[in-house]
Amino acid sequence: MTQGYNEIRQATLAWADAFCAPMPAGLTELLRLADADIHFTDPFNDVRGRDGLAAILTDMTERCVEPRFVVLDVAASERAGYIRWRFTFRPVKSPDQDWEFTGMSEIHVDPCGLITAHHDHWDSASQLLAKLPLIGWPVRRIARSLSVTPPRR
Repeated sequence: MTQGYNEIRQATLAWADAFCAPMPAGLTELLRLADADIHFTDPFNDVRGRDGLAAILTDMTERCVEPRFVVLDVAASERAGYIRWRFTFRPVKSPDQDWEFTGMSEIHVDPCGLITAHHDHWDSASQLLAKLPLIGWPVRRIARSLSVTPPRR
């Protein structure tokens, strides 16, 4: 069975809806949509299998107060699906601090419509590390040293 744009888009939309559901309740639907050997990566994790995905999302719900994904856009090609998202939460250890990250997920779908890979792409340096005590200052300094100053007109 071959798949095309429409099948990948529909699977990506279903995956996006499941990610937006409150966790941990949404986890059941994600695992139903995931291939048994799903490959999940983000800037800090690289796991395979439904158990690995469940462990990451369960850990997120334990470390975060009211973690929430909001889908900003969904796109697809004949090769993959793409979800642009915003993630908001408050850390359990600092529940008075609101955090927000934006990023993109690349979704791969098998011919049966199951998700075989979910690769998160987001800037952990500017959105997380630069905001942390102790390491934030060096991260911001490095980022400034690598940035380009546009020419004056």
